[in-house]
Amino acid sequence: MKASPIDSKPVKTGADKSNYPSIYIVGLVIGVLLFAVSLAIAHTHQLNGWQTRLFYDLNNLSDTFTKPALWVTEGLGAVYPIAFCIFVPLLYGRYRLAWRFFVAVGGAGILMEAAKLIAKEPRPIVLLNGHVHQRAVELGLTSFPSGHMAVATAMALTVWLILPRAWRLLSILWIVLVGLSRIYLGVHLPIDVVGGFAIGLTVICLIRLLPLRVAKRLHLDNETALLDRGW
Repeated sequence: MKASPIDSKPVKTGADKSNYPSIYIVGLVIGVLLFAVSLAIAHTHQLNGWQTRLFYDLNNLSDTFTKPALWVTEGLGAVYPIAFCIFVPLLYGRYRLAWRFFVAVGGAGILMEAAKLIAKEPRPIVLLNGHVHQRAVELGLTSFPSGHMAVATAMALTVWLILPRAWRLLSILWIVLVGLSRIYLGVHLPIDVVGGFAIGLTVICLIRLLPLRVAKRLHLDNETALLDRGW
């Protein structure tokens, strides 16, 4: 019987392991800097020129894109993709991959909630005095950072680790589409999207840079391929 794709031997992906530390150290530095700068800007509760221009350039686009944007934001950055990314690997016995998704999304969620408490940035409709095409309903009153963006980045970069090089553009596209959709829908400012991306990137890099002893104890080490069965 022919083996299914998920049961077949995984294709080697990614850069040489010797390059991993430097790559993720750089990623961590970028993530922390982006987060610090975006948090400082969001905490002022003021909009500078470039933010306002970029927001309106996207938010003033035709309503034709409303449904696709809602599909993107919910299908790639909300509960549904989280459930898919965790439970599908579980069904096929890829427990390490399911656990990696769980930790990445959970870590992004914790940092996101902490940042919201610090920034307390109102939604665009408040900051822009109602001059917004708000095409989605958001329950939370605070805008920074974008939780959808933080979660989408964490999931997309985890998928990056298991994709063949030729397919990694999909992870980048995933992140970009979610970010653009949040601004277009009128529920987040550009700085919120940057902050969400920074959180997702930081979490992934921290996981990859854990000391080996700690990583093994937490089942987050990289000695066993994420697509292998079991732990």
